[in-house]
Amino acid sequence: MNEVLFETKGVGKTYGSNTVLHDIDMQIHSGEVIGLIGENGAGKSTLMKMISGVDTPSMGEMFYMGKPYVATSIINANHQGIGMVFQEQSLVANLTISQNIYLGREKKYSKAGLVNWAKMNKDAKKALERVDLSVDPGKKVRDIDMATREMVEIAKVLDVVTEVADGHAIILLDEPTTVLSDDEIQQMYVQIQKMKEAGNGIVFISHHLDEILAITDTIYVFKDGEETAVFPTAEANLDVLYEKMVGRSTTGEFYVENKQTVHSDKIALEVEDLSLFGTFNHVSFKLHEGEVLGLAGLDGSGTEEVCACLVGQAAPTAGKIFVDGQEMKFTNSYQARRNGILSVPKDRRDEGMIGILSIEDNITISSWEHLKSNGLLSGKKIRSTAEKWIKEAAIKCTGPKARIAQLSGGNAQKVIFARALESNCKVLILNHPTRGVDVGAKQEIYRLVREMTEAGHAIIVIGDTLDECLGLASNVIIFRDGLISGSFDCPVSGKPSQQEVVHFMM
Repeated sequence: MNEVLFETKGVGKTYGSNTVLHDIDMQIHSGEVIGLIGENGAGKSTLMKMISGVDTPSMGEMFYMGKPYVATSIINANHQGIGMVFQEQSLVANLTISQNIYLGREKKYSKAGLVNWAKMNKDAKKALERVDLSVDPGKKVRDIDMATREMVEIAKVLDVVTEVADGHAIILLDEPTTVLSDDEIQQMYVQIQKMKEAGNGIVFISHHLDEILAITDTIYVFKDGEETAVFPTAEANLDVLYEKMVGRSTTGEFYVENKQTVHSDKIALEVEDLSLFGTFNHVSFKLHEGEVLGLAGLDGSGTEEVCACLVGQAAPTAGKIFVDGQEMKFTNSYQARRNGILSVPKDRRDEGMIGILSIEDNITISSWEHLKSNGLLSGKKIRSTAEKWIKEAAIKCTGPKARIAQLSGGNAQKVIFARALESNCKVLILNHPTRGVDVGAKQEIYRLVREMTEAGHAIIVIGDTLDECLGLASNVIIFRDGLISGSFDCPVSGKPSQQEVVHFMM
């Protein structure tokens, strides 16, 4: 084993009387990729925040290159050779790529109050080349896609930490593949391997256990703020990881298929020859009450754009949409919601939740019409409704008044599901419903999906993985290049194989 670059001894964190992390012993070696797994709220991000300078430990010690390590801020950690790529991207959208890479470090390019932009762009280009990214450093971040932004984040962190710790930097990656396609994930693996071969130490957090198995050397498991297991990746498999994380073994019922309903004959939603110029054409299907319809396809195949039209976020250029047999035209999401169509969006932080509001407000905001007394909103009804869903959806929180922004990803997603359930919508569209959610929370979300179909709701799902789409769906439609290329019935006893479906996607 190579030299120890970084070490924590008995590290923990308390907030008041609440201990969220304790007695963490971790070693990060030169040229090693650590996989850090655990359910949402297990303490992974808390440890990363302490190492990266966002927060300070309440107990224990940290050592970097054999010397005591204390970081008072992210910039201070960077200057010592430790950097973090955060799960929620931290780039400033209205600044250029180069301005983002050197944000807080502009002084080296300034003279007499003037910034040498040409030199900054030249250096930024070199930083981007380090991660094999060919993009104009003078381009605004808002004008590049999410995958490119993720690589810019890594380029930024690499540039600052290698400046002071070339070959022995610590790089923390918190869910770096969340917004990436399969091909882009493979490119990410290449960059991680390059960082590893240069002698750096990497900590890789992911809820996709197959990624942990593919890229790491050692795995640390956290549960309820404790380090419950450490072992070489070579000794692990998916079943072992799942059991270590959630305290129970996996079963054939991961997608709660025993509660998959046989849908009724009543059509909740019908799409007839729908088209959106430049993205998809001639899409027709029927969605029944109690049905989960999976939409499968590669990025750009048209699945997400179809859903955007159904919830009023885009206006189709041709075709018709029927809800309960009546033709509808939506110019915004509010109209779609008033007619019974609600969406759980892919980007829950920016589109699915209102971070400054409480859990109870986020749960009830789509149902305020039904929570009034004498024409005024009833605080009592809002509170009791929220408490009901906190219990039924198993949302881990301090209470309904807590801000949703304080919740882990999985619990925030369950709040959004609770909102949909409370709204009593006819049709629910789930766009990557478990993105960034741990396996334990995933099963709870799948249970909520089954409860909704049992109650007669109709659901459209674009799965975070093809396996998820097939596991949840009663029927699946496959898209390729904006057209429907195939479809399958998905009864519990006869789900199509992924290979059969992929044949129609490529």
